[in-house]
Amino acid sequence: MSEQHNYSDEHISAYIDGELDNDERARLLFDEQEDAGLAQRINDARVLKEKVQLAYSELPDTNADKKSFSCTAFVGRQKSLVAGFVVLVITAVLLLPAVFNNDEIILARQLIKNTQPIAPAALSKTIGTNKQVVINISQYHAQNFDGTIDHIEALLQQHKTDKTFSVEIVANKDGLRALDTETSSHAERISLLAEQFDSLDVVACAKSLANLAAEGNPIQLMTSIIITPSAAEQVAKRTSEGWFYLKI
Repeated sequence: MSEQHNYSDEHISAYIDGELDNDERARLLFDEQEDAGLAQRINDARVLKEKVQLAYSELPDTNADKKSFSCTAFVGRQKSLVAGFVVLVITAVLLLPAVFNNDEIILARQLIKNTQPIAPAALSKTIGTNKQVVINISQYHAQNFDGTIDHIEALLQQHKTDKTFSVEIVANKDGLRALDTETSSHAERISLLAEQFDSLDVVACAKSLANLAAEGNPIQLMTSIIITPSAAEQVAKRTSEGWFYLKI
């Protein structure tokens, strides 16, 4: 049975209209994935708003300026929620995060902030004998990213017969643009790698998704992506389990 979250209709409406702050939007974005009932309420509310938009678009143009303004504002709000809408159709199983205390989250944030990125070519050497690896991608330079994927694929091929070997890519901040099916030339290749190798999972930070959407740059994710409330929570979860953390 899914967990029930007591969000009011007004709160859901504010979420759809893009009126929540980034933390609230990120939390609701995560909660709707673990609560089918909540996801249905949000979807029903969104469909109703779209029907209202359609009804207004079919009215006679008796006040062109007013009609144009209303539609533009509505579409703008909908664009900022593309990431949230796409997540509704994600079919991958979302693991519930462990409950971490503030110290663990703080340590994870410090680890993310203070760890220097390595060159993709040094990936295998840096990992060494570690069998469980979380790779943080927080930046995306399209012109150089082919090489990054090449080295990740080589790493997976190197360990393809080792059933104990696991890699988790955690994308946050600008790194999420690598997963955008609308704008990234690399999103499909990453998706194919995740399908080809059982040892690979790709995780997106909900808080960063919300921030990008609020800036007018929503990310349309692949359906195989796992969503985590924040990169810090995911890193805290993995490092507490003994995973090796690095950044590229």
